[in-house]
Amino acid sequence: MHPSGLAVTSCRAANSQVQTFPVYWQKTTLKNLDGVWRVENLGMEPPKMNPVVEPLSWMLGTWLSDPPGAGTFPTLQPFHYLEEVHISHVGQPMLNFSFNAFHPDTHKPMHRECGFIRLEPHTNKVAFVSAQNTGIVEVEEGEVNGQELCIASHSIARISFAKEPHVEQAVM
Repeated sequence: MHPSGLAVTSCRAANSQVQTFPVYWQKTTLKNLDGVWRVENLGMEPPKMNPVVEPLSWMLGTWLSDPPGAGTFPTLQPFHYLEEVHISHVGQPMLNFSFNAFHPDTHKPMHRECGFIRLEPHTNKVAFVSAQNTGIVEVEEGEVNGQELCIASHSIARISFAKEPHVEQAVM
């Protein structure tokens, strides 16, 4: 299980020459890599990591699923996907994340998710807060022990016109 809770066989850090940082604190330029536009760092130093989230520093970076993951959903045939997970920080007491799933053959975008990872200061309690392109928002909570996360679905909400079936709990 990947630290993000993704069911992938293994992960490896991506060999990307581009680091991504928020546009609002530095000069940036856009760069197209394999059809995906990314923000390129133009030399400014990233902010110092907030000490509250230092226990999660091992998660920072870009991770790629290798081999592709396998997915199931009640209204779909079983499928495979590639997942790119980007975890970063901006010096605040949280990490930022984005999960982007692609079809393994066509690289067509599939599932998207972004949000924040927070630690309760001076504890091992962790929370993921995420928004998905399907109209679902979710809070997962649990504990971090070293480089292991154990999280469970805490609450889920959705837009009123989300497709059926309506998700009620995420199972990791």
